[in-house]
Amino acid sequence: MDKSDRGKLLKDLESIHKEGVDFFRKASQSFEGKSFLPYPRGKIERNEFWNKLDDILQKKAQTIVTEIIKVAPLISESARLTTFLSQTDQIDFGHAIKGLRSSLHLCRYRYWGPEVLHDEGTVLGVEPAGQTDDDGVYPDTALQIFEDCHRRIASIVELVNPLTVQIAEKNIITTGQKSTAIQTDIAFIMMWMEPDRPDLEDAYLTVKRTFEQFGISAERADDIEHSGKITEEIINKIRSSEFLYADLTGARPNVYYEVGFAHALSKKVILYRKSSEPLHFDLAGYNCPEYKNFSDLEKKLNKRLESMTGRKIKEKK
Repeated sequence: MDKSDRGKLLKDLESIHKEGVDFFRKASQSFEGKSFLPYPRGKIERNEFWNKLDDILQKKAQTIVTEIIKVAPLISESARLTTFLSQTDQIDFGHAIKGLRSSLHLCRYRYWGPEVLHDEGTVLGVEPAGQTDDDGVYPDTALQIFEDCHRRIASIVELVNPLTVQIAEKNIITTGQKSTAIQTDIAFIMMWMEPDRPDLEDAYLTVKRTFEQFGISAERADDIEHSGKITEEIINKIRSSEFLYADLTGARPNVYYEVGFAHALSKKVILYRKSSEPLHFDLAGYNCPEYKNFSDLEKKLNKRLESMTGRKIKEKK
């Protein structure tokens, strides 16, 4: 093992940087002569600039994001295994990755830590930590954010112990994290499917619509185009999807298996179930709220996704 492994990570980052700079240059050129009206308080809506890009530029940005997600797990695990890189470095790396991704969507990623609320020495409560990328930014500003995030990531890679890179890669392969690149803004829905149960279809459509309101494309097993075994496609979707949702209504063994597989990959799953549905001991320790009806499900899932993504529901135009 030598420095070539760390060198390859730096080369990958440099390639991403080069492609990113080219994207922002072309995006800026495409907006020449155009004007944009600020929203209340002078802010620009999250997708204002993104929606005005042509399909070619949007696909280019998504391709760069995919490349970022491919190298992110190896950098993160290598940093974790490098003794002189602290947890603070790992947290900063995570924020930089999210900032990089948001900048390519022409919006600004922000995060803040918890804040203790007090009055003359009396603690009133704690304002929780949060994150958001609700503000749209012009390509020139997005490029500055991209450059800063790239610099922060590269500085961490430069400090990574070369001896840990190979170990990190083996760890990632063992846990299945690198077998399929993570697809951003994609959700996979795991649930009971039964043609004679229209209520299940209504639940699926409610979840799918709710995800789409946050700019996230959602699908389940019967939406997948495949040429091999459907079980293999499901496994790949669980590995690759950024968001995982499971409805435990009906306590179907296959759904429990799929959730268990996701947990084995250290992936978080959004769990829900219909009111009065039993929760088996396998998942009894996990947060699995009940919903009374589809309106209640949509309301609760909206709140959950706002917290997870830092986004607000996309306004219909």
